[in-house]
Amino acid sequence: MDIDVPCGRQKEVIVSLRQSASSGVKWSFVSNIGKQFLHFASVVILARLLTPTDFGLVGMATIAVGFLGLIRDLGTSAAIIQARDLPEEIASSVFWTNVAIGFAATGGLVVLSPVFGILFHDTRIVLMLKVLAFTFLISSFSTVQQALMQRQLAFHTIAKTEMAAVAVGAPVGIGLAYWGAGSWSLIFQTLTIVLVTSVLQWILSPWAPRFVFKASAVKTIGWYSLNLTGFNIFNYLARNADNFLIGRYLGPGNLGFYALAYRIMYYPIQVMSDVVGRVMFPVYSQLQDTESRFRRAYLNVSSAIAFLSFPMAFGLLVTRDLFVFTVFGPQWAPVPKLLLILVPVGMIQSIGTTVGAIYQAKGRTDLMLRWGVVAGVLTIISFLVGLRWGIYGVATCYAVMSFILAGPSFVISFRLIDLPVADLAVTLWRPFASSLVMYVVLSFLKARFVFRIPSFAALTLMVAVGGIVYLVSSWFINRQQSVRLLDMLREQI
Repeated sequence: MDIDVPCGRQKEVIVSLRQSASSGVKWSFVSNIGKQFLHFASVVILARLLTPTDFGLVGMATIAVGFLGLIRDLGTSAAIIQARDLPEEIASSVFWTNVAIGFAATGGLVVLSPVFGILFHDTRIVLMLKVLAFTFLISSFSTVQQALMQRQLAFHTIAKTEMAAVAVGAPVGIGLAYWGAGSWSLIFQTLTIVLVTSVLQWILSPWAPRFVFKASAVKTIGWYSLNLTGFNIFNYLARNADNFLIGRYLGPGNLGFYALAYRIMYYPIQVMSDVVGRVMFPVYSQLQDTESRFRRAYLNVSSAIAFLSFPMAFGLLVTRDLFVFTVFGPQWAPVPKLLLILVPVGMIQSIGTTVGAIYQAKGRTDLMLRWGVVAGVLTIISFLVGLRWGIYGVATCYAVMSFILAGPSFVISFRLIDLPVADLAVTLWRPFASSLVMYVVLSFLKARFVFRIPSFAALTLMVAVGGIVYLVSSWFINRQQSVRLLDMLREQI
């Protein structure tokens, strides 16, 4: 990542920070690509071994687990990363606080699991929730360790733990599905991944908690953490209200279709935005008092995300039906139409998800919370409006509202670093234009030639041609960004 370089001692600090950020992006990217490849491969296999209803049941259970997961650390992890100074008493006090929260969340979900069964009109999820509840307790013992690794930009260690966890969890899920475990194969796959991740992070972390707890130490990060937790709650409700409404009123089968389409749409975001965002938050935190470098770093990050996520989104748009039927099978027939609606949302969100790091790095989680409440309420309303037209209506209303909210989301967060939205538009138009050229070429290829050959060969051909066309068009339209990324790759190889 390019960061403005001052003179003297600060120059060495910034150069070191830039090198650490580049290394962090590389390791995070390797980790996420590895995780997503293994996860995607397991989903492909599981989609053929399980039914949409199996996925829908786990999707309903995941809503409850995910909601309680928001209060797992009450935002203390982000506070640890953002803090300028971190005395040992704060780290240890936060650790024991998280363990207490883990016990409470586990017990709470076990007790409340019958309530969620009533809400979803399906008691099959009650036992699933009781088992998944233990993920809170397990992960609470490694939350601070992971936050400290991120603060120190030790993403090589995080990458190893995450890839190892998925590598162990995927065979567990596939094996259980093969032997007829149904939806429980997904449950135990999740439990395995959480357990392996926590154990490895505890083993590999150089930090260990002391038997120290001071309430005053936790209070020093209280407002920051609570505001962030409040935002995460409203954001989660907004992002999962569609799953709740579809599961409750349209059934687990429809939720299975919708959940798979959403998961496919979200892959470009996970591959780049989550990777870069996780790395750049601690970097932004170190640049929080130098806004010119902050702005430049942010625009370079957004450009890099767009360079990779935009062609993935356009490629998925043009190959959506071929991709779904070839990879997942004909039983998932409604998914391509859902992708047509949701993929543009994923494209805008691949950039939109980056603004959260601005709020957090600048210590303005209070503003983040206020905007999150407004955006969350409007998003939930859009789901309620679309529900009468089924899963396609929910997806369409969600897409419309996402594009309406995108503008204010950028404007409000950019004011914290005095960044005009027009500067972002200038940064993004070149990767967008290059991706559009690829889309046009692939659309022509699909209409004229693709359906004359076997589906797998057709999909392989589309991917290969799309990659070549995008790289060539980028060289002519977006050469500066292409050269920058190539230079970055050379530095890391």
